[in-house]
Amino acid sequence: MMRKYLFIGWAVWMVVILGIISSCSQDKGTSRLAWGKYYLWSAPDSSYRILNAIPFPDKLSVEEQACYALLMTQAMYRCGHKISSDSLINIAVQYYSSQGNADDKASALLYKGYILEDLGQDNEALYAYKQAEEAVKTVKDLRIHFLIYTALGNINGRYAHYEHSLSYYRKALDLNLSVPAWNAMGGEYIFAPLYLAQGTPRYNEEVKLVYDKFLGLVNRMDFTSQEKIYYQWALKEKDKQEWDSAASFLLKAMDYTTTVESRYWYDAELAVIYKHLGKTELVDSLRNRALKSSRPLLRSSVYKAIYQDLLAAGKLSKANEYMQCYINELELLFTSGSRTELFKIEKRYDYTALLRQNDEYRSRWSITLLITVAAVFSLTLLLWGSWKFFRRQKLEILSHYKRDASMLQQQIDDLQERIEENQGEAKILQEQMQILEKEKKSKEIRIRQLELTFRSKHISLPVESVEAAQVYLQIVTKGTPHYTPAEDRTKLEYWLNISRNRWAERLEKLYPSLTNGEKDICYLFVVGLSFDEMASLLGVQSRSVNRVVYRICRKMGIEQGSKDEFVAQIFRLDDCDTNI
Repeated sequence: MMRKYLFIGWAVWMVVILGIISSCSQDKGTSRLAWGKYYLWSAPDSSYRILNAIPFPDKLSVEEQACYALLMTQAMYRCGHKISSDSLINIAVQYYSSQGNADDKASALLYKGYILEDLGQDNEALYAYKQAEEAVKTVKDLRIHFLIYTALGNINGRYAHYEHSLSYYRKALDLNLSVPAWNAMGGEYIFAPLYLAQGTPRYNEEVKLVYDKFLGLVNRMDFTSQEKIYYQWALKEKDKQEWDSAASFLLKAMDYTTTVESRYWYDAELAVIYKHLGKTELVDSLRNRALKSSRPLLRSSVYKAIYQDLLAAGKLSKANEYMQCYINELELLFTSGSRTELFKIEKRYDYTALLRQNDEYRSRWSITLLITVAAVFSLTLLLWGSWKFFRRQKLEILSHYKRDASMLQQQIDDLQERIEENQGEAKILQEQMQILEKEKKSKEIRIRQLELTFRSKHISLPVESVEAAQVYLQIVTKGTPHYTPAEDRTKLEYWLNISRNRWAERLEKLYPSLTNGEKDICYLFVVGLSFDEMASLLGVQSRSVNRVVYRICRKMGIEQGSKDEFVAQIFRLDDCDTNI
């Protein structure tokens, strides 16, 4: 039993120790990834040694494996190591296509394009570069932008797509990378599109632009970049027919090359230069080495050069043999078919970008439409709530007035009972009752106004209508009517216009010479007051009213000027259908 417990204890300790070791190993691997990324731009050889020291990369997490694959590929490429397969970088491409940030995704696709281009798979390389171009739109690191644009410029220029090539080079130049930025990159890949100098001023101008900007940076670059620069300079000197200088630059490029295919290409170019220098004994050996290339384009160019030399020498039978070899390489099919395929890739990506842009526009319109609908709905809800609140407020005011009137009536009834019970207090109670009666009439007038307001389909009547109705009710109220011409004349005119088919406007149109006092007599008669009531309401004697009536009749064209004729004329005016 004791041995059993000891065995269990040892097993537990071993598991704990293994877990600690695994954790430390994983932390150590993670730390090395961070240091490898830190030294990638400034010291790529140190970055490569740090990453290569990670003992078990396959035991890292999925995210760390993708980071390791990308950093190791970058370090190997920057140090000039030959990469014979894209299997490692595919791990990073597969992971960053759906996860991670845009910088890592664009970098993974860029270096995959580098590897495929070195392997001679130019179509697949262009496809990877175009994917990187899509991803780089949200990348903040300008170095990645520059590398992608120059890679696309180089591959398009090599296939004579000069318009596309120049546009990408302009994008790279527009980034305005300064010398400190190049130092931060550690002399990373540079471009010099000297092969664009095909004898036209436009292309020569582009080459000069690149020369002026990057000529002083060659010695600070890595081997791969220096190789490309020296090769482009050799082509430039070749175009100027400076054969010795061109051969010197080409030999320097050959010293820095790391791929067999590049060396074959340099052999073919060097054979052309040696031919012009008269070193014919070296031309054939260089051409024979170049014919070992796996690139049909290179082999076809070599066969074509041999055929032309033999034809010029008069060796027709031998020239025909090399012509057949040239035809077998299908140079014409290569230069047309491959360019067509490359253009298809360009068009497909352009169409994809257009569809994505249209989707963005539709999304923006959808969001705008939703915001508009929400705003309209909110405004409608606010107006409906305001209307309900106003209606409730009006109903509460009406209820309050009715309640006050009911309470006043109850007080009047109580006082009436007290008067009947106690005749000694009749006078005092009678005065109180009169005061309450007056207040009750005021409340009843307000109730009639509010009830008139609520008979309308719209709760909110104009203030002018309510005030005009109030003046009319004050005039026709029995007991103590009230009318102040200076203040109430306009409101009474408004009431006659809305209640009697614009009666005041018709009176003004037919008899514009009437004064305000004469209009008051006409208005008060129309609302139903007698001449004596008008005199009492206006605070004048009946004779004054008669004189005004006489003046009105004269202005209306009535010769006699009697009250009967005045009444008849007012009734005729009331029945008139004159349109104002």
